[in-house]
Amino acid sequence: MLKSVHQRPGKFGIQPDKMRPFEKLMMQLEGQLLDGLIFQNCVEQTFDSQTVYVTKNPVFAEEFAANIREILPDLEQRIGENNEMDQRYKFVGLCGLYVLHFQIFRVIDKKVFKSMWDVYKKVPCVHLMGNMVWFPTQFLLEKLPQMQKVLDKKAEMAVVSAQSSWLQQRNQMLSRDVQNYHTTVSAWMIEMDSNISQKSLMEDLNNKCVLFIQGLLYANNIKHLVRTVMNLHVALQKPMTRTAVISLCRLIELLKAIEHTFHRRTMLISDYVSHISQHLGFLLLSSISTAKKRITSDKRYSERKLDVLSSLVLAETALNGPGTKERRLILQLALAVGKTMKTFKDDELSTMNGTLRKLDAICDLRESVRKACDCSFLYWHRVVFPIYLTDTFDNLVDPHRMHYMFGALRDCVPPMAAVKHITPTELMERFDKEVYGNLKEYLLDPLCREIETDFRLQIHAHLQLDDRNPFKVGMKDMSQLLKVRPIRFFDRYINIKGNL
Repeated sequence: MLKSVHQRPGKFGIQPDKMRPFEKLMMQLEGQLLDGLIFQNCVEQTFDSQTVYVTKNPVFAEEFAANIREILPDLEQRIGENNEMDQRYKFVGLCGLYVLHFQIFRVIDKKVFKSMWDVYKKVPCVHLMGNMVWFPTQFLLEKLPQMQKVLDKKAEMAVVSAQSSWLQQRNQMLSRDVQNYHTTVSAWMIEMDSNISQKSLMEDLNNKCVLFIQGLLYANNIKHLVRTVMNLHVALQKPMTRTAVISLCRLIELLKAIEHTFHRRTMLISDYVSHISQHLGFLLLSSISTAKKRITSDKRYSERKLDVLSSLVLAETALNGPGTKERRLILQLALAVGKTMKTFKDDELSTMNGTLRKLDAICDLRESVRKACDCSFLYWHRVVFPIYLTDTFDNLVDPHRMHYMFGALRDCVPPMAAVKHITPTELMERFDKEVYGNLKEYLLDPLCREIETDFRLQIHAHLQLDDRNPFKVGMKDMSQLLKVRPIRFFDRYINIKGNL
């Protein structure tokens, strides 16, 4: 492009004397931004100074490596499982930390590398945003080229094979997954709408806590499945079958149904969240109090013991207040120090970690639900919308679900406000026009033609026509579509009945 501009600057309205500075600026931007070297330049910078030698700090190096070794197993056992929330995104950050550790200290823990490499067996890729996916094996090989000598060709070929086989297996299981999720999510929604309280207050709080977190887990599981399958098809350039598209659309509907249930039960949730967080805080305070007694019972004094005791006191202080992000961060940092010297028993530590995870989920429930049910990625896969509308018209099974699909399409609007290549208003108008055009072409117009044909046949019923016995030839009940409530999209309502 720049060569064309350089040869004929007048055609592009650029003065020749300004081309050279423009080329230098573009080359600078290309090196800093467009070549994908932002992370690489960040980790390869010099961290040593005249007063601080980071690369020669053995204590920091060991602590850095110990944290990576401690975090990795916890992420591994939850990635790809039913109890996963955002562990795969934390794994992306952990891989970045591992590369940073190597760049600073030039040491590679092959055992940790092997564990990170094997994560592809659980999840072939991680969807980041839009239609962008992140492949952990590709990232590790690019940032740690030294490890290519350790890996053989079979290991690299196994990754490619595993990605294709995972996608094929998921496509085959999509219909069954939709049925399972539909059953479990429907049961969860019924339980959310029920107002049955337990006899005991503690039992009621525990059950509601589990119920809220269960809905969040369902949302995250569906989100990971839909995003990974749809974007992996794009990344591997594999076409999707019509059945797979319809199944994924059903899962998107379930995702928005979960979000709508949380929104509908806002009053119930707001009543319980503060009480649940206080109850979880009380459980943590009890565990910390037991640990403090265990330390103070030992009369031998040491500075390390004093540090641990001080950290536990700080953790108690953080718990005596609202569960803000800052307080929970301080709590985790304090407990990281407080867990040393075998302050907690193994069973106590396991229980406390579970309680901490529950506390994080409850305190960030609204934001977590919003992130889990965000369908803004659908903008990059809106080609599935006509197929969805065609299936809705052909089958007419609960067409009221279209409200959920349009709710998913509305999630595409907020990111449009940040675009720079054109005005946000223009992009939104294009999107609105495209979606409504699809709705008109694949649903409204066929509906009008079908009703018109039915009217004509009724008028000419005295003539000799084909057999119209619904018990023999079958007939579509178009009234189901006419009963759909007006659908909100952008700043207007789309009334199917009013468009006839």
